[in-house]
Order: sequence, then C-alpha cells, then structure tokens
Amino acid sequence: MRALLIVAVVLPWILIAAGAWFIYQIFAQYGRALLSIDELRARIAALETGAVDETASQPVVAPAQGPAGLPIGTPAPDFALPDLEGRERTLNEFLGEPLLLVFFSPSCGFCVQMSPRLGELGEDDPRVLLITRGDLEENRRLADVHGWKCDVVHEEAWEVANTYQASGTPTGYLIGHDGRIATELMIGSAALLKALESLDVQVGSNGHGGDELTRESLHEREEAVAERAKAAGLAVKDLKESRLKRDGLSAGTPAPGFTLPDLKGARRSLKSFRGKRVLLVFSDTGCGPCEAMSPDLVRIHEQSRADNLEVVMISRGDPAENRAKAEKYGFRFPVLLQRSREVARDYAMFATPVGYLIDENGVIAKDVAVGPEEILKLL
Repeated sequence: MRALLIVAVVLPWILIAAGAWFIYQIFAQYGRALLSIDELRARIAALETGAVDETASQPVVAPAQGPAGLPIGTPAPDFALPDLEGRERTLNEFLGEPLLLVFFSPSCGFCVQMSPRLGELGEDDPRVLLITRGDLEENRRLADVHGWKCDVVHEEAWEVANTYQASGTPTGYLIGHDGRIATELMIGSAALLKALESLDVQVGSNGHGGDELTRESLHEREEAVAERAKAAGLAVKDLKESRLKRDGLSAGTPAPGFTLPDLKGARRSLKSFRGKRVLLVFSDTGCGPCEAMSPDLVRIHEQSRADNLEVVMISRGDPAENRAKAEKYGFRFPVLLQRSREVARDYAMFATPVGYLIDENGVIAKDVAVGPEEILKLL
C-alpha cells in the first residue's frame, strides 16, 4: 500500500515534467525553424541584389555604410592594394580613360558568372579593374581559366569597398577620365555588364591596324568617346575638361624620369641613357600599328648605333607576350615594361604607338609624334 501511495503521488509530477519538456522541445524546434526561415529570407534578398559575399560556408555581407553608393561627381577614393602577383597598385595608375571599377569575389555566384565575359575583354574594350577578395589562389585560378586580361587587385576584407560604400559583390562604378565617380553604384552582374557594353570604346590604341593613327584621328576619336559616353547617360566630363594633360609634351620639356624592368627583369632608368639621344617609343602588344612598325625600329636601331642614338621601347601587356614579340622581330634594343600607363601618363599620351626624341641632356628635342609615320620622321 505504501508503494502504491508513493506512485500515486510521484507519477503525476513525472508526467507533468515530461509534458513540459516535450512542449519545450516543440517550441525550441519551432523557434529554430523560424530562425532558419528568417535567415533564408535574408539570404534570398541578398542574392537578389547581388550584395553577398560567401566565405567558407556562411554568407557575409559588408557592414552597413549608410546610403548606398557615392554621389556622382565625387572624387574616387584612392587606394594602394597588391595585384595577384603581389605588386602594389594605386588607383592613379589606372586613371586617364574611362574605368569600370568592380568589387568582386570568387565565392560570389554572380561574380563567377561574369568571369567568362571578363575573359573576352580585349584591347578594344573599356578598361576594367577588379577589386577582389577571398582566397588568392582561387582568384588566380579564375584568372587563368578564363584568360583575364583586365587588371585585378586584392583587398583582405572590405577596407576599400567601404570607402566606396559598396555593400556587396558584384557592385561597381564607372570612373571618368578626371578620376570622379561617373555613375551611381551599380549592383549585380547584369547592371555591370550593361555598363560595359554601353561604353564599348577605348581611348587610345584601337589595335585594328587599319586606321591611321595621327594627332587629328586621335582627337576625333577622343571626341567620339565623349559623345558616346554622354549618349549612354554617363556623367563623364568632356575630355577637354579633364585635369589630365593628354596632348603630349612639347619640345624643350625635360623628359620625365622613370625606372622600369626590362624583359629579363633588370631595372633600367632613363638616366642610364644620359649622353645619348633616345628614341622613346610607347607600344602595346595588342596594338596593330605598333606591330607594323616593329621592323622599322629594328632597322633604325641597327643603322643608328654609330650615331649615338638608342631606341628604347616602353610597352605594356603580358611579359611573356612582350618577350615573344621581341624574339619574333629580333629586338636588340631595350624593351621596358610599365604595369599600366603610369609612364605614359607622365608623358601625357595614352595612345600607342607614340614617340619622343630625347637629346643627350635628357630634354625632349621635338614635339610628340603620334603614329608610325610621324615617329619615323623624328629622325
């Protein structure tokens, strides 16, 4: 009897406790389900805007930065970031022509979808600069697989994106010739690719080889760039209003100094040629007129060695392509590699080919020559 009494007293409390535990588990599961639904909704919203960057297994969205995007006309914030080879690059190196600046991540699905299109860009396309984050090896793999020729720099987190009020990837801006923000913040790959297509011109070398490049044709091309940019609704200033000098340096101007690596990696400076006349030629591996005048430069170099004249080429593009070109034409003169157009900027010309004749004292002897025929006339 005593045992039955104990059971009668204790059993109801056991049942109550079990019921409470069961109810708690139900609400706990329901709460987790609600949290999962909220997380899923947030994830879908982020994907719809493209403003998501996945690292590891969890999506990471940049911290809120107030109003999205910088106002049109704002000077683009400068930065110093390493490229995929570890060389430090700054924004100023890429200015001088319209620039599509894109915030990118290899773990962002929409960014990966853009990768093949980026690989299709050539010398005739607008300048594109990717600011990417995430694993460096994965970025290098994407660049190799898709054959990217655009410029790529790497940020560790959101340090540069935050200064541009870009809250996710892929996002970006068009930056005008004058280094100012020319569009509102563009969100998503579709908007960025549309901007790329709307500005389907490039100031400088067109690489076709069929159009004669002269001062007059260059001026006409720049005017066409400005008109097409305006027609596309881009708030870029007319090239004439750019703060950058773009019409070359005049005779009597001291030649701006530089130090650049040659095709073997040795550093060469303009000062090392002091005491000689220098035919300085700006070239590019994707430039048709540059290719056409290569035999002439070889001939000039061979014929003028006794006349105290040195031919020096400053080129851009892939180092391997430059080495292949030098071997193809038998270049025996120095070929120096600029990363972007940092030296061309100092010489106030962004087209190729252009040339300067520099005297023994390091002073420009004649006005800038634009195009193969004018370059040859310098001598």
